[in-house]
Amino acid sequence: MGVLDSKVAIVTGTSRGVGVGIAHELLRAGATVVGCSRSPLDAIPGVDSEPGWSERSEQMVCDQGDYHAIDRLVNTVVERYGRVDILVNNAGGTVPAPHAENIPALVSRIQGAPSSEDDFERTVLFHAFAVQMNLISPMWFAIRVYRQMRQQDGTGCIINISSGAGHPAGSPTLVSYGAAKSGLNHLTRSLAEEWGPAARVNCVALGPTITENFRSFVLPKDDPTGSKYFEALPLKRGGEPEEVGRTCVFLASGAADFINGTTIEIDGGMLPGVLYDAGLKTITDLL
Repeated sequence: MGVLDSKVAIVTGTSRGVGVGIAHELLRAGATVVGCSRSPLDAIPGVDSEPGWSERSEQMVCDQGDYHAIDRLVNTVVERYGRVDILVNNAGGTVPAPHAENIPALVSRIQGAPSSEDDFERTVLFHAFAVQMNLISPMWFAIRVYRQMRQQDGTGCIINISSGAGHPAGSPTLVSYGAAKSGLNHLTRSLAEEWGPAARVNCVALGPTITENFRSFVLPKDDPTGSKYFEALPLKRGGEPEEVGRTCVFLASGAADFINGTTIEIDGGMLPGVLYDAGLKTITDLL
């Protein structure tokens, strides 16, 4: 028996990367998993690799920048599966920028932020987009799912995926992203205090995690395996999406029922700020 048998989970941002790793580990633990992304996909990537996963999973379209779309998705999940037990707010992310006061067009385009020929407007829109995707949209999703959880029996589980960039020490090159993730950490604590016992709300703050985007936009071209990049980390390596997923399984399982309102760091013991210059090199090389 899986520790999450009969549980219904929503995981945002499951087109690739960390979201896929989380979805796979929830499925491995027995949950039914509904993933979502802005672009349509036939299924959560990789679910055909294990028996039964395709039957217990579904991929839906949802632009989390649109609260109407969030409402429609949660309504659909409840209509099809009867309840929502777990929400993992994973969608988000950013790319580093050399100067917070002037965002280059290439950085804005890689991020997927609204574009503008005017450099001030482009900079404003970039930062607003980062805060929207990494703080406001997860808050919308949490609120909508909690409105369902409070009608159900038992205690729901909401997990926000944050970042080491939210550390109080600051996050140069990731200014708006770090501010948003810091806000997400605080939001987690506040919602946990408001929503118990109908739901527990926790946060997982990631350090460098090996995904396709990380390889493309963070690891330098002259260090594709990260052997030099990770020298500043005590464990000398990056994290894996599956490791994030297993932490989410722990938080959603009966083994963690008294953990509420906390932020767990999954960063290999990384000290604040040690990778900002190294992480910027790939972008500056492109520029």
